[in-house]
Amino acid sequence: MDNRQLKNPAITSFRKPALTASQNSVDLKVGTKKLPPRKPNINNTQYQDTSVERLLREVTNDKFWNHPEEADLQCVPGLFESVEEYVRVFEPLLFEECRAQLYSNWEELTEITSRDVHIMVRVKSVERRERGWYDVVVLPAQDCKWMFKEGDVAILSSPKPGTVRYKKSNNTGASEDDLESEVTGRVAGTVRRHIPTDTRDPLGATLHFFVGDIYDSNSNIDEDHILRKFQVKSTWYLTVLGSLATTQREYIALHAFRRLNLQMQNAILKPSPEHFPKYEEQPPAMPECFTPNFTEHLHRTFNGPQLAAIQWAAMHTAAGTSSTVMNKRQDPWPFTLVQGPPGTGKTHTVWGMLNVIHLVQYQHYYNALLKKLAPESYKQNENNSESVSTGTGSIDEVLQSMDQNLFRTLPKLCPKPRMLVCAPSNAATDELLSRVLDRGFIDGEMKVYRPDVARVGVDSQTRAAQAVSVERRTEQLLVKGRDEIVAWMHQLKIRESQHSQQIAALQRELTIAAAAGRSQGSVGVDPEVLVARDHNRDTLLQNLAAVVEARDKVLVEMSRLLILESKFRAGSNFNLEEARANLEASFANEAEIVFTTVSSSGRKLFSRLTHGFDMVVIDEAAQASEVAILPPLSLGAARCVLVGDPQQLPATVISKAAGTLLYSRSLFERFQQAGCPTMLLSVQYRMHPQIRDFPSRYFYQGRLTDSESVSNLADEIYYKDPLLRPYAFYDITHGRESHRGGSVSYQNIHEAQFAVRLYEQLQKTLKSTGANKVTVGIITPYKLQLKCLQREFEEVLNSDEGKGIYINTVDAFQGQERDVIIMSCVRASNHGVGFVADIRRMNVALTRAKRALWVVGNANALMQSDDWAALIADAKARNCFTDMDSVPKEMLILRGSNYSPLHGKVSNMRGLRAAGSRRRNLDMPPEPKSGTLSEEDDALLSRNGSYRNTKGATDNWWMIWNQRVKDLEIRGNMMSPRGRMVMGF
Repeated sequence: MDNRQLKNPAITSFRKPALTASQNSVDLKVGTKKLPPRKPNINNTQYQDTSVERLLREVTNDKFWNHPEEADLQCVPGLFESVEEYVRVFEPLLFEECRAQLYSNWEELTEITSRDVHIMVRVKSVERRERGWYDVVVLPAQDCKWMFKEGDVAILSSPKPGTVRYKKSNNTGASEDDLESEVTGRVAGTVRRHIPTDTRDPLGATLHFFVGDIYDSNSNIDEDHILRKFQVKSTWYLTVLGSLATTQREYIALHAFRRLNLQMQNAILKPSPEHFPKYEEQPPAMPECFTPNFTEHLHRTFNGPQLAAIQWAAMHTAAGTSSTVMNKRQDPWPFTLVQGPPGTGKTHTVWGMLNVIHLVQYQHYYNALLKKLAPESYKQNENNSESVSTGTGSIDEVLQSMDQNLFRTLPKLCPKPRMLVCAPSNAATDELLSRVLDRGFIDGEMKVYRPDVARVGVDSQTRAAQAVSVERRTEQLLVKGRDEIVAWMHQLKIRESQHSQQIAALQRELTIAAAAGRSQGSVGVDPEVLVARDHNRDTLLQNLAAVVEARDKVLVEMSRLLILESKFRAGSNFNLEEARANLEASFANEAEIVFTTVSSSGRKLFSRLTHGFDMVVIDEAAQASEVAILPPLSLGAARCVLVGDPQQLPATVISKAAGTLLYSRSLFERFQQAGCPTMLLSVQYRMHPQIRDFPSRYFYQGRLTDSESVSNLADEIYYKDPLLRPYAFYDITHGRESHRGGSVSYQNIHEAQFAVRLYEQLQKTLKSTGANKVTVGIITPYKLQLKCLQREFEEVLNSDEGKGIYINTVDAFQGQERDVIIMSCVRASNHGVGFVADIRRMNVALTRAKRALWVVGNANALMQSDDWAALIADAKARNCFTDMDSVPKEMLILRGSNYSPLHGKVSNMRGLRAAGSRRRNLDMPPEPKSGTLSEEDDALLSRNGSYRNTKGATDNWWMIWNQRVKDLEIRGNMMSPRGRMVMGF
């Protein structure tokens, strides 16, 4: 979360008089030590770009603790005039979001007092580096295990985060006047391991942090400056916050924007209606390479909208190589947008799309390969379309070309097409990969084949993904012994020899065919004979290409083993990390389709590939911010398919400032707002028609229709109960919202208990009728209500029937479904409905159910939102609204609960947004933040959803905090560690 408040001069101000470097502090070597010379950047790859240092500086400097200035950030526009404007707008937002994410981690960790989280260290030395950077070397003060990765962001602070000291340590009831701040300071930087020269010293850590260029040239460092705090052997606490890897990849891709494919670059900067595809027109014809059987298979496997999306994507792939309308455009639109509402078979469609694109790509590839092997003969065919003959010397020309090309590896002769498939999450990526691995693809002859695929990303957990993981396959190679490698190399040499013999045999066949062609000639020869001759030539060439491809794979395997052999060779200077990187790249390079997350597509591995990708398919594209999808787009693709649904929850953004300025908006959504049409998958296979009705009309212009499988389902047995209809809104007017302490998350115990009663009524009906069990999901927008629901359902969850229940927040439920969904809306006051009003969160909540959706809420409270007012009016009009008079009295009696809520709000500083720079507040526990409104925004929203003007609120900060302390004392609560920490500051 993002709680920065006014700067604390006790920590960050630069007071005078200044101390000299000779006074009682660690020797900073300022002014006496010559700066190291600037090293030339001999490696010009994007991953060694020195501008990454700027990212580190912007993220970890003093801005980390403060709100950004309003002038520093700009709202993301719909169009950009230049690449420079694009970078200028997104870069500050990227910095701010990264700082907010790391600070949110810091807030969470200050609640934890474990010694493994906040490691006690002692300063060994401080050394100045160039351009305003410093290194402080620390050694552990007690036994510990360093858990950080090189380059992680960490905080070095004193005292221990979450603690504060008192003047009177034995007085537990100390007043505010008795509190004394013992804070020495805190600084953020990147951490790496420090290996001491003295083997008797423990392994240490080095924090690399930025203080400013002015300290490079003089020794006038103020008394309160952090550099004066780092005295030798002084005690500090090292808290690791997390990695900058994802932000760094996005930052590099943002600055590499100019190197994107030119058409893609122009489309992103200025999406122009004149280039948008005309989806309303008749879908393009099937590619010529598709057989009638394969075309029939597509019609059988996919519904109309799904097939149209697949056809447009296939035509998009063929753009520039076919005679379609797209090829006639000078500047074709490089993106295909496919919108997949809930339950419309989006993943199934993407699988079919990958199959078709792969077929089209490889048909073009083999055609191009044949032209490479016999360029003159194919040129004759193109120049004279009426001629069926390629000439008597066509196979002779092939043989002559083979002398130059055959024994080059095919990727050099004609690079194979490659496709990159991404999604924001590992789960979504692995789901697509599993479809391809389980089902395979169907070729033109209706045979199942399995393309070469690779999974990049160490976080993949599924067994199927691990089988093709480049990291896992690399580790399996690295653990092999010398004897095993030698034996394997021997087998590979035998296979390579066999392939070479097959290649020689095919060459002889081509020679014989050439001789026959010369003896027959072409003049006066039956055209059918000439066609058969050309067909025989093409068949031989295709067989030859297949064998050469198999030989190439053997050669690649041999090259991997040569890398491993060097490990056992004396004096080879084997480098394990370099070997690992090369092996991983070789597996990814060999694959026809690479699966990874949008973030992992920015890994260094991809810079080692011999060539990039022709096509990128990004699933769940509406859940990724625009900057997040730049890494996969920067890998050379000329075409991209974006699949997602902007009507569901967007990218997660922690910074309120960045979220307000549209940083969370996806490229998919920006294109859609610019007028770019989308292919809508409109046939849904999930929801009962009564559940589908309102979301279809309200979110999708009434375009969703039911599949036959949904329409023909018989009614459930429990529908006979008036309380258990397919769709119902239960108006719980007696429910009361509440929250605990300083939390802005809400709960409503009455709604939670009514949800239990509904569930019990369902189970009672199922058991009495002998019906099959159903899966049940209990969802709510608020985390506090989630905990309340878990308590109320505790008895059920611990029973056998509880195995079919899943309780979680709406956000966590996106992408999932259950037979029955019970939703608790929570809000029940006249002070607005907060982030419950977000229309995309509302859509997600209403579209998770398959057979029954029961919404539990307070109608009067929810009707403060226009969208919820529309839902309630619709429920009444369709006779799906149930008031309390229609509910049995025993379902409304509040059961005894072991949980006592605190009614009414407590003064808190969470989310105050006054103008100017603000110190981040450590008082409140963090909550998740999405690109839409999140729980902490409830404190900032008036009824119309706009941000309140809170300027001046911090003027009374201490008065509010003092009242908060008194409130806590009245309730007999101890101050939280975070509260004590704030008081110490």
